[in-house]
Amino acid sequence: MRKYAVLETRAINGKVCAEKGDIVYSIKGYDYGLANDDTRAFGYKHISVTLDKDGDYPSFTIPQHHLRELHDDV
Repeated sequence: MRKYAVLETRAINGKVCAEKGDIVYSIKGYDYGLANDDTRAFGYKHISVTLDKDGDYPSFTIPQHHLRELHDDV
């Protein structure tokens, strides 16, 4: 599962989903095409993420360029 730092606050319809500095995770389930829809609608890549460390729902889409992937030191 991938882990990301949010670079810009993400709000959808006025509701904040994640604030700048939050950590989000790739979802383990299906996003029902929402990221693909947003990618086509806005013209830049979106991915679906969640605030849940286990990758569970609820999820939301966010522009990929608003994220920085984090890597755990091994």
